[in-house]
Amino acid sequence: PVHMVARKPMSWHDNIEEPADAKFLNLIHHAALEPTKKYSEPQTESQEIGWNTTPLIHVDRTDCRLHFPRRSTEITRYMAA
Repeated sequence: PVHMVARKPMSWHDNIEEPADAKFLNLIHHAALEPTKKYSEPQTESQEIGWNTTPLIHVDRTDCRLHFPRRSTEITRYMAA
């Protein structure tokens, strides 16, 4: 009787280097892209919210009416420590 022994997946001599399939690699890289880079328009209604992420106006950090930076006080420094 002849017995077949399975190959070891981690052995270096059983693994033969095969050329990379460019078409398959492109398909995998394309699948990993975010939706805004894959498609020109949203594919579902859920994607319509947040599809255009560029701000409509320039954010002015010096305008105290619209920008509220985090302030540090004695109690916040105590709680952060």
